[in-house]
Amino acid sequence: MPMNRITRIIALLLFTIATILPVVAQDHPESERDYDASIRRPIRRLHPEREREKAMKAYQKQQAAKADDPWADSTATKMSAKEQPDKRRVVGRRAQPQPATDKPDLQELLNKDYSLVQIVPEADKPYAWVDEPVQSGEDSLLARVSRTAQGAAIRYMPKGASMENTKNAFYLYFDERAAIEPLRLRVQYYADDPLDFNRIDFEIDGYEYSYTPAHKRSGHVYGRMIWENSDEAVTTADKDLLYALTHCQWVRMSLVGREGVSHVKLLSDEQIQGLRAVLQLYLLKGGRI
Repeated sequence: MPMNRITRIIALLLFTIATILPVVAQDHPESERDYDASIRRPIRRLHPEREREKAMKAYQKQQAAKADDPWADSTATKMSAKEQPDKRRVVGRRAQPQPATDKPDLQELLNKDYSLVQIVPEADKPYAWVDEPVQSGEDSLLARVSRTAQGAAIRYMPKGASMENTKNAFYLYFDERAAIEPLRLRVQYYADDPLDFNRIDFEIDGYEYSYTPAHKRSGHVYGRMIWENSDEAVTTADKDLLYALTHCQWVRMSLVGREGVSHVKLLSDEQIQGLRAVLQLYLLKGGRI
């Protein structure tokens, strides 16, 4: 081959190489060749879902390991059996195993009944007699009680009370001679219509009591006016009623007539206080029921 032709071929090859190399170098710009792999632009993968599937399988395997051992974590599963920590040690706020000497105390605490007990308040009960000391002095009691001479006796009654048959009244009284005589309960009815009561029903602070006098007297005054009364000693059968009358807030009294007609009266606070004062004075002087 002539020399000049060989020279032309070599020159053409060099020209071609010089032309192609810059184009190939553009796929990896000089500005990225020196970058660290952690900051280079990510490489696009043809199938990114495969990486996701691998990650999912690794996660599922880790969860399965945790199910077998609830206290294992991702780090512990990678450790060897010798490297894994003792599971009896504190995990989070889980306490250390107690020494054997504490087990009886722990068992005692576990066996205790911690259930809530429902406490139902006790229902109110009717008044019943209670032997209790007198709380007031004689002078303060005498200030609410009248004293009148009855022959050789002195009669103690609530202030304002009267034994006149022309008055409606309900009270306690007693006489004192050489000794204290029995406490008495007196009921007086006065109206223009006869009642002929034979029983007295009480509603005391919502509770019902009844009193039946053994004897009763009646008469006429001023033409058509009628009076009826009972005056009897209090007995042990009347003690609950007596206690209720002297410890209550309110009293409604009904005189029950033989014909079914009743005379209803609400006792005043003064009447209730008079009942209590006479009873306490009677007990203070040594009276017994």
